[in-house]
Amino acid sequence: MGYLFSREMGEPKGLVFALLIWCLLTVHALGSQQSCQKPQLDKGYFDSDKGTYPHGTELYYACDKGQKPVVEGWWAIVKCENSKWSHTPLCIDENNCIAPDNPNAKVTEPNVYGWHTNGDTVRFKCDAAYQMKRKDSSKCENGTWTELPLCVERDNLCEAPPPVTNAVIPHEYQDKFPTGSMVHYKCQNSYTLEGPDSIVCQDGGWTPSPKCIKTPSPTERASTGEGGHSTSGDRGNGGTSSGGDHIDSIVDRCGAKPTVDNGDFITVPGSNQMALTYKCINYYKLVGPEKVMCRSDRKWSELPTCKAPCTIEKNKFDQLDLPKDMFVKEGESQTFLCKGHLYYRPLFADVRCQNGDVTIDGCTWGCKLEPRRHHWLGLAQDMFIKEGPKRIICGRPDSYGRPLVADVQCQNGEITSSSCS
Repeated sequence: MGYLFSREMGEPKGLVFALLIWCLLTVHALGSQQSCQKPQLDKGYFDSDKGTYPHGTELYYACDKGQKPVVEGWWAIVKCENSKWSHTPLCIDENNCIAPDNPNAKVTEPNVYGWHTNGDTVRFKCDAAYQMKRKDSSKCENGTWTELPLCVERDNLCEAPPPVTNAVIPHEYQDKFPTGSMVHYKCQNSYTLEGPDSIVCQDGGWTPSPKCIKTPSPTERASTGEGGHSTSGDRGNGGTSSGGDHIDSIVDRCGAKPTVDNGDFITVPGSNQMALTYKCINYYKLVGPEKVMCRSDRKWSELPTCKAPCTIEKNKFDQLDLPKDMFVKEGESQTFLCKGHLYYRPLFADVRCQNGDVTIDGCTWGCKLEPRRHHWLGLAQDMFIKEGPKRIICGRPDSYGRPLVADVQCQNGEITSSSCS
């Protein structure tokens, strides 16, 4: 019995010991993966001379005489964050200039290395809610910039758009909008937009905003005529049929509305609705008929499906400069910013989603469309296009619900665009 007791107690102890060793090795491996190698630095020196540094380490550096760090000040700091340094330590000639910082303005062609050679001239563009009051350029002279452009707030700005109960605006928050800006509202699930889906800033005020009303449940939407009496007029609209022909009928006569995964139908006021119009949720692609009919035999016509998008994972597609995981609709392509540059100009790549598989073209030159700068296009977020002409679908349809398009030209990093028509 003593032997059996020792054996039975020994196995759990051995297992616990093995698990403990495995955990220690795993923690050590993770710690090694998160550590940073000592960065290279020409014409400068660090306050420490170790070969590796653990995650969270702050490393200070300064430059030799006649040199200066590529950030503000005569010394600088870098931090190890998940095996990468917060910036690449660099010493430049003291007569060169670090990237200019100008409130409410951006450099039109920034140097990706974060500094400019003595004698360089850079041009600025004011943010959307601001306008230029001085010349739009500044020159690097012996380590400092000449007078920077001044961007002042525009006249007739609109404050933040008015809140709409049960709605959001799918756009980064901002508290000032220039005249002509357009913003879109989106209702939360189970609510339907009533009125225009967007508002426009006009001379300091917004056009009337929409409402989000509760979408009736299937029970509330069901026909009240089912099982009761019907008039000859009802029968004339397809309630009965002779000869077995499938004649389109009022949708309420088919009872509960059919559901589509990751989609829903749009409620249209009026009792004589002849079809249900289906839409998919964000990024899902409608495959099949957009409209579904109630036939005279009280059966629904073919239903569509909503096909899932491709996920462009930030950590998987490391050649792309993604702020987060992105999505591309099935059967479509989208242009994304690449990491790096070519001759100081940004690069872009087309990403396609086909049958759930992702393919990426090589990186090449292109342009960026921004919602605030190109507000007439009705964009919900930044959009990238390659060099050359491109026709894009505008974010807002016409008064009949038909899509509008605009012809956009990207040439040498500059955008020209027609209006939406």
